[in-house]
Amino acid sequence: MSVEFVGGKTPRVSYCKNGNGVSIRQAVFSQLDKNPLLTPKSLCKLLGLSYAQYRNYVTKLRNDWKYYHRNGRVPKVSSVHCWRGWTYVPRVLDRVGARGCGWRLSRGRNRMLIWRDALGCMHWFETGRVNLRVRKPANYGKVCQLVCNGFSWTGLIKSDTILEVVLKGIRFKGAHEVFETGERLPHAVIDKYTRSNGIIIRVGDRTHPTSVEVEYSYMDWAERNERILTQFLELLKGMTGEAPGDPLNRKNVTYVA
Repeated sequence: MSVEFVGGKTPRVSYCKNGNGVSIRQAVFSQLDKNPLLTPKSLCKLLGLSYAQYRNYVTKLRNDWKYYHRNGRVPKVSSVHCWRGWTYVPRVLDRVGARGCGWRLSRGRNRMLIWRDALGCMHWFETGRVNLRVRKPANYGKVCQLVCNGFSWTGLIKSDTILEVVLKGIRFKGAHEVFETGERLPHAVIDKYTRSNGIIIRVGDRTHPTSVEVEYSYMDWAERNERILTQFLELLKGMTGEAPGDPLNRKNVTYVA
């Protein structure tokens, strides 16, 4: 630390270096890298600085350290790695003819049809439900494109009105996002909130050792409640003489992804 006298009155302190010739900024950053919870008062004590004199400067350095680009303290959200959802298609679609235009029949007893392409895959059940899975980087446009690839471009759905209803009926089921930290993290899996909120947090996984992975999903019980409410509203419409508002003629049976 060096002291300069301005006009022979009040000394002005130079905050460039401490008594050991080390930059105070560098020393503060080094201490915060070891312990990010240090307060300005604790930093002054560790560095042998007067808290009354250096309080404002150390506080500023501490704030600068939080947003220093090399530290990467603010996690950056990557694109959605995996998006899952569902929609319904009319039950009158030609499932037999679909096997000749890219769809293949599952070996299971549920007679599920499977569609795969570069965007993801779809599972089409006899009830009319279609489970969707879009590969990374996922977005809503790719979800709609996947549905169009399997139903519109193959000629299974020729009406733009029906296709629009199918696309509007797309619902969210779950997704997987990764928050990059830039540092190797210890491995841990937090699944305490899986059943209540559908959230799983993974850190230090072998696939993403420097990231925080968050898996979240729309709960099965919430989907069932939504379906029951829809059926109840349709029942009320039938009692009042109004036509049921389901152009896709969906069954009450469903398959949860």
